[in-house]
Amino acid sequence: MKKMTNDYFLKFCDIVERSMPDPSQFDNCRKDMIDASFDDRNEVFVYTDTSHNMEVLKLDEYTKEFEKRRHNEIPNLKEHQPSAVDAVCVSKDNEWFLIEFKNEPIKNILKSTPKKMLSSVWLIAYLYSTLSEQISDEKDILKFARENITFITVVSSEKNENLEETIGATWEKDGPFYTPPKFMKYKGYYFKDVYVLTEKGLRFFIESFE
Repeated sequence: MKKMTNDYFLKFCDIVERSMPDPSQFDNCRKDMIDASFDDRNEVFVYTDTSHNMEVLKLDEYTKEFEKRRHNEIPNLKEHQPSAVDAVCVSKDNEWFLIEFKNEPIKNILKSTPKKMLSSVWLIAYLYSTLSEQISDEKDILKFARENITFITVVSSEKNENLEETIGATWEKDGPFYTPPKFMKYKGYYFKDVYVLTEKGLRFFIESFE
């Protein structure tokens, strides 16, 4: 398994761990891509390639601890825990990749995914700000996201056989990538890029990641 040892990823892990009510639970967040791809509803893994795996931070796992902390601070709080992506990886160049796994046809993800896109960026910014840390020299988080954060939805190739060539069974650093028309408005405004891969394309992403 590819270990993530760059300073940007390690700093993010440190911030998440320091933000947890019970830091001993942090190991539940620092996992790998296969673990992050687990579909709770159907009890299957979307990604299963053990020969190409890498360390990630499971941001959605952290939200469970986040909700506990918020309710400890504000006992009568009625809001629900924020939505967050399955996996976050950060490159040696401080390029962020938010990855959401969907074990279903792509047409089914177009309504639920945008909420996780924006909520995940908000949560990351919140974690840094509450600890008086900076994600970069750029203080405008939206500008940082436009220049440094990519949102990837990884869908099951079995559930999208008719679209596999279109949505990406491979991955190359400069694309081209498939962006669903309904996601185009987020590209270049909230994120540097937004696109969809199958689990086969994710294998090449992991292979190339530094």
